[in-house]
Amino acid sequence: MNLKRTIILILGVLIILCLIVNYTYSSSNTNKINVAYIPCDHEAALFVALAQNKYKENGLTVDTTSISTGSSIVSALASGDIDVGYVGIAPALQGISEGVPIKIVAAVNEDGSGIVVNPNSNITNTSDLVGKRIATPGVSTIQQVLLLYQLEKYNITANQVDISSVNIFMLPSTLASDKVDGYIAYEPYVSIAPYTNVGRVLMYSDEIMPGHPCCVIVARQDFIDNHPQELQTFLGIHKNSTEFVNDNINQTASLVSDELTTNPGLEKTALTHVVFVSQLNSDFQNRVLNFMNIELQMGYLKKNLTSSQIFDTSFSGD
Repeated sequence: MNLKRTIILILGVLIILCLIVNYTYSSSNTNKINVAYIPCDHEAALFVALAQNKYKENGLTVDTTSISTGSSIVSALASGDIDVGYVGIAPALQGISEGVPIKIVAAVNEDGSGIVVNPNSNITNTSDLVGKRIATPGVSTIQQVLLLYQLEKYNITANQVDISSVNIFMLPSTLASDKVDGYIAYEPYVSIAPYTNVGRVLMYSDEIMPGHPCCVIVARQDFIDNHPQELQTFLGIHKNSTEFVNDNINQTASLVSDELTTNPGLEKTALTHVVFVSQLNSDFQNRVLNFMNIELQMGYLKKNLTSSQIFDTSFSGD
């Protein structure tokens, strides 16, 4: 009987110890946020916050993962591998329409893309793109939507242009090797072409669709529900870092260059073509809804989405 009581007592103690250890571990990780981002100038505010140690200063442990496409970030959100993602508006809306439980919780930028062509080509306007080989970062990117939107304005169908998908990092070298006649990309892969003499900018995206929404911050619904304070802190840092970017272009260019291993001179030029914003105000929301309607007309989205399905304005509203 004494042996049985001793065993029961030991088991009880072990269970209590396990519960204490599990509670301590869980408590120590409540401030951890797994964040994925596309490595480009659009995410300058994130790079600034990381470089200036703002997350740690505010009690957050932010683990970042660089992912080359927005659709892959949406997939990582769907699988629960990450909590928050910096993505283009096109893959964000596509993910939401396909039932991925995410919401847009903040704005990141407007504009910031452009069409680049061979410097020696005879391409001087949109009509000259007929019959040409034009690369995009992928079929689900905002850049592809912008290209098709621009072609449509000139009554040019997608079949009249040889459109291909090329990894964003390979676009400049693909143009330099004459494998394509041009490409559409986001910064700094627009400005890098004239900077390295491999291409010239035909037009920037604010000429295609002025003030168009581009990158946004999305969060998983369960993370929004279970960690509202951590998300509020994270988005507060995003707002402050965005203000820093807008007020300190030279220092930002240096920090972005360090993150992307580019060149401060290049980044100073590239950053001027990006409009950095953070607030999910009514104006930005309307821009997103207008963009959604364009995607619907193009067939990129199969169903209309309501504002409540797309946005959570609890953290960064008017």
